[in-house]
Amino acid sequence: MEIPRVSHRFVQVGDVRVFYREAGPSGAPVLLLLHGFPSASHQFRRLIDALGTRFRLIAPDYPGFGHTEVPDGFTYTFEHLTDVVEGFVDAIGLDRFVLYTFDFGGPVGLRLATRRPAAVAGLVVQNANAYEEGLSDLARGMIANRPGVAGAEDRVREILVLPVTRDQYEGGTGDPALVAPDGWTLDQHFLDLPGRKEAQVALALDYHTNVAQYPAWQQWLAEHRPPALIVWGRNDPFFPEAGAHAYLRDLPDAELHVLDTGHFALEECLPQIAPLLADFLDRTWAPRTLRIAVIGATGNLGGAVSREALDRAHRVTALGSADVDVTDAASVQDAVAGHDAVIVAVKGPDHLVPRAVAAVLAALPAAGVGRLVFLGGGGSLLAPSGERFVDSPHFPQVYRETALDQAAALDLLRAAQTPVDWSYVSPPPVHLVPGDKTGSYRAQAGDTPLTDAAGESRVTVGDYAAAVVDAVEQGSFVRQRFTVGY
Repeated sequence: MEIPRVSHRFVQVGDVRVFYREAGPSGAPVLLLLHGFPSASHQFRRLIDALGTRFRLIAPDYPGFGHTEVPDGFTYTFEHLTDVVEGFVDAIGLDRFVLYTFDFGGPVGLRLATRRPAAVAGLVVQNANAYEEGLSDLARGMIANRPGVAGAEDRVREILVLPVTRDQYEGGTGDPALVAPDGWTLDQHFLDLPGRKEAQVALALDYHTNVAQYPAWQQWLAEHRPPALIVWGRNDPFFPEAGAHAYLRDLPDAELHVLDTGHFALEECLPQIAPLLADFLDRTWAPRTLRIAVIGATGNLGGAVSREALDRAHRVTALGSADVDVTDAASVQDAVAGHDAVIVAVKGPDHLVPRAVAAVLAALPAAGVGRLVFLGGGGSLLAPSGERFVDSPHFPQVYRETALDQAAALDLLRAAQTPVDWSYVSPPPVHLVPGDKTGSYRAQAGDTPLTDAAGESRVTVGDYAAAVVDAVEQGSFVRQRFTVGY
């Protein structure tokens, strides 16, 4: 019989000393376990025992929860919790993981996912809501408590007591005898520590910011389509079953299991959930080797994309002008037949780019290829004034012809009646800079550049190439233009 060795450690993240539990082989698929209110990483102890010999399970305590230590004056908001979890991920060297989101783990995890989309190999949702219909009247009443609302703090404090903590575990269960008292007892111990109730009041009054983020998270889910497993206790008094089904609007391929239990579904239903989770991790983490044809692989961007795809163990056919005439449908068809996806990175005189789009769209269905990612330009992105960058009198004249051709290519893709699942990717309009992959980039559908905190739109060639391969692997941004930036 195998029993995992579970380590209990601290790691410094800025001025926060984060406690976490870890088990499993270092090279195994990684599951990042994000706990809920009012619990901490101890809520995953039995799951870690069940799966910790096959998978690498990591469960941190947030600031204000469990054993994590914070300095005086720490600001408790969901953004700040996410800052710490993001720093934790960096501190222990995680660059790819499946996210397990439960309760508070939903807003923390989805914030992290939108910041680090390339790191998220899959998503497990367990009673972690991201949709309006997933809010019960009880939940809406709690969310109405916010700074400046009379009596809000007192109403929050009313739920930070043992009877309510216990009811969160036992409420909605089929057999309360299957729920160990250890969870709610330890939760209340932490809640009663000095300063902890103040932390929970601050987070409760900040919860409305999560609901405001629902549209952005739904957009991220729809655009990135991460593999997803949804397990939901249908008798949850806070997040009713409708919240589980709502995910299917944006994740139609998600696997959904609704269980006859309450909010803390793992407490009663671990025997059902653990096998589902193990199967999901095996399927999600297993590398899928794609056959990718890169037209324009001899160029700077095409070459970077080819190297990134090869680094991920895909089979790449690098095609240059000597191998294929990108403006001739028959030539393209012969060159790409048998591939899973085609990436096109070309430019040239005589309107080569739009002519290439026309030929590729004609060739791919005949070649049996259903996926296309076209590397376009940033000149057709919209400036804050609403005009395209290419139409500005300050746009460099030397690049104008190519930028207009790339804009025409996007118009052709958008107008095409085609079975091909195309995506058009634009770099920043100016600052696509030399450099390796950092993994911290963002990708988002739209016609405006992504900007950083300083208002600058930039990305390295390495990160741009990684975002392109992400789109191929994930099947994201279908029939959309997307941009990449920090």
